[in-house]
Amino acid sequence: MEVVMDSSLRRLVNRRLEWLEMTKDQVSDWNAGTTRRRDRLSALPNTVLSRILSKMPMDSVVRTSILSKRWSNLWKHTQGVDFHSLPFSDNQADYSPITRCLDLLLSPQIIKFAAVGHVSERSNPDVVRWVNFALSKNVRQLTIGLMSVSLARRFFQLPESLFSNRSKTLEHLVLSFVDFTPPRPGQPIAASVFSSLKLLVLTHCKLADATVDLCLHKCVLLEELVINMCEGLKNVNISGPNLRLISFRCLEDSDDGEFRSIRVDAPLVGNLVYSGDLTKFYLNNCPVLQILLLQGREEPMNEAYTVHVRELIDQIRHVNTMILNFAVVEFVAKEYYTRGIPFQTFQNLTHVFWYGSLKSSNAVYNLVAFLGDCPSLIEIAVDFREESGAVFCQCISEGHVADEYEEGESSQRNPYEGGNLEKLEIAEVRCFSGFKGEMLLVRLLLEKAVNLRKLWLFWRLGDLSVMHDNVLQDITKSGYPQQLSDTIQEEANSIIATILDFRKASPRARIKFGQEWRIES
Repeated sequence: MEVVMDSSLRRLVNRRLEWLEMTKDQVSDWNAGTTRRRDRLSALPNTVLSRILSKMPMDSVVRTSILSKRWSNLWKHTQGVDFHSLPFSDNQADYSPITRCLDLLLSPQIIKFAAVGHVSERSNPDVVRWVNFALSKNVRQLTIGLMSVSLARRFFQLPESLFSNRSKTLEHLVLSFVDFTPPRPGQPIAASVFSSLKLLVLTHCKLADATVDLCLHKCVLLEELVINMCEGLKNVNISGPNLRLISFRCLEDSDDGEFRSIRVDAPLVGNLVYSGDLTKFYLNNCPVLQILLLQGREEPMNEAYTVHVRELIDQIRHVNTMILNFAVVEFVAKEYYTRGIPFQTFQNLTHVFWYGSLKSSNAVYNLVAFLGDCPSLIEIAVDFREESGAVFCQCISEGHVADEYEEGESSQRNPYEGGNLEKLEIAEVRCFSGFKGEMLLVRLLLEKAVNLRKLWLFWRLGDLSVMHDNVLQDITKSGYPQQLSDTIQEEANSIIATILDFRKASPRARIKFGQEWRIES
């Protein structure tokens, strides 16, 4: 702090000396130039400054009122109200500063209103007041992003005005931990409500099938729909003439256990996300679907399951990008590879992202065979983030390196092991630890990818928020003793040397260990 003060004082002294040596005209010109250089922000018109403030969180916006007399009231005309860090307390949180702030705002219209933060069991955020305020200002983007930290699920009430409001300005609606049902049973929803809505996101909300039907009927312009882990759904029907993105994740371990099915009929949907029991997912009339995330669960592969999944796969055979877990690959292996039959359904698939855990060597062969049966495949990424084994450094410190397969009947190799990966150019293996199954996967990829250009391996360290493919980068920061650090270094070098010695089908193949990878939250 002293250095900063000395530097500032020195600049003031130098300016004063320069001023003393100038004539009157020179001083006038110099002051004008200095003012222009120092006060460009204040030279902007209020409309521009208000737009800048609209992009800032409200706590920062309010603090600008102390800058000068002009700025004292400028914040009251902002068109962006963003409380992105709500007050939090284990007891009753104090939301009165938000109320006072809203009472002082003078903007006739609010483009964006957001209230996001954690809520304790004893806190009661004034959601009704906040939503009423936003609607009274003809808001375009409304976000109530509450995150309950209590063990019991809490659903905060919404005002009746949300379902009776006749404004046609609301375009984005994002809600979490709210009761998204009309306040009065059987209350009709106004014809114009949600008629301008283009994006609807409901996360951890209380929801009913009838409400979904009503909303989709009113949302004639809706393009993106996200329903994530909502409670109260049983038979969901999703359809819309303009829907282009649909994401639906089932509530895990639901108390009522009454969810039965979701049916999607959207002719323009291009991106689709589904997480849950595959036997409850029905797809129809999605001819332009291109990107699909399909996360199944462990289910008994009986005849009903087989018939349903076969029909589902037939509906998605034209996609070009898939994000999937073990469910689809295990189904294909059982129905095709155990009989020595290739699986040639996904002829257009160019990108595959697979994540999960390899339970046996046969699971590795099945995955590679599945990739080999996609003749247009250009790029793949395999993510072992769900691997249950210890991370690399932990394995070394505990004296074991390789993981242990649960070898049994599932380890018996199938008659069909797939062909070459003819067009594959880029492959990534994320959360890599050098375990037996992972090394087998790397070897098979190098042996079968005849046109591979890059293979990236990203090491799995203890902290999954930051990973380095150079496992040694954080060793000195992790508190390991020197002898153990040396052991980790030797083991990492041994794994790297083994991989570099694998036979490569592509003369252009390069294995990269030198870049950093971060998991986005």
